[in-house]
Amino acid sequence: MALVNVTNVIVLDNPTIFSNDFQFEIEFECLGELEDDLEWRVTYVGSAEDQTRDQVLEEVMVGPVPQGVSKFVLTAEPPTVDLIPLKDLVGVTVVLITCSYKEKEFVRIGYYVNNEYYHNDPLNVVNSQVAGSEASQVEVPQPVAEEELITMIEAGTLDPCKVYRNIMSDKPRVTRFQIDWTPESMQSAFSASFEQQEQEQEQQQEQQQAYMEQQQQQQIPQPYQQEMVMSGGLPVPPMYGSGYEQPQPPSFQEGSMTY
Repeated sequence: MALVNVTNVIVLDNPTIFSNDFQFEIEFECLGELEDDLEWRVTYVGSAEDQTRDQVLEEVMVGPVPQGVSKFVLTAEPPTVDLIPLKDLVGVTVVLITCSYKEKEFVRIGYYVNNEYYHNDPLNVVNSQVAGSEASQVEVPQPVAEEELITMIEAGTLDPCKVYRNIMSDKPRVTRFQIDWTPESMQSAFSASFEQQEQEQEQQQEQQQAYMEQQQQQQIPQPYQQEMVMSGGLPVPPMYGSGYEQPQPPSFQEGSMTY
C-alpha cells in the first residue's frame, strides 16, 4: 500500500500566455512516517517524435512530510522556446507532474496542453467581458487558421509571444507505480535475518549429508568390504582363500554313517 496518495490537483492561471509560469495546487495525504523527502518534478514534452526534446521545468524536494493531508503550490518556469521545433510550438502536447520517493517514481499525472496562435490577445477580451456589459459586444479573437499557420512556420515568422496555452485540467491521466516504502532500518534487519537463515540452512544440509555418508559406510561389515571369492557358486570369505573346500552332504551306507 502506498504511503502517499495525491488527492487533488488544481491548475492555476489557466488559460494563459505561453511564456507564463506553470502553477499547480497539489493536495496529497501521507499515511505514515517517511524517512526522506518527496521529489516533485514538472516535465514538458517538446516533441511527440523526439524524446530528447523533453524539458524538465522544475525539480523540488518537499519535506519533512507529516502524517495527514498537505497542500502546496508547485510552480515551474515555461519551456525554452529555442529547444522546441517550430512546428511543435503550436498544437497539442503534454505536461507531466511526477512524484518520487528515494528516487523511485510512484505517481505520474499527465495533462494535455493545447497551444494556439492569435494575432490579438484573447485574454484581454475575455477579461473585458467579465468586467462590464459594454465590452461583451467585442468580438472574441479566433486562433490563426492551419493554412496560415503552416505558411508562417515555413517562413519562420511565427512569434512565440502570440502563442497561448490551455491546459485540459478536467482530463488528467493518472498512473501509479508500486514501490517499496519499507524504512531502511527494517530493510537492513530483514536482510540480516535472511542471510542468517541461509547460513543455518546450509549448515543443516552439510550435517545431513555427512550423516547419510556415515550411515552408508556402517551398513557394510568391515570384513566383507573386500572382494568376495566365488567357489562352487557360493561366496567364500577371502580369509579362506580360493582353495576352500565346501562341506559335502552326508552319505548313508548299510550299518554305518559316514561324512
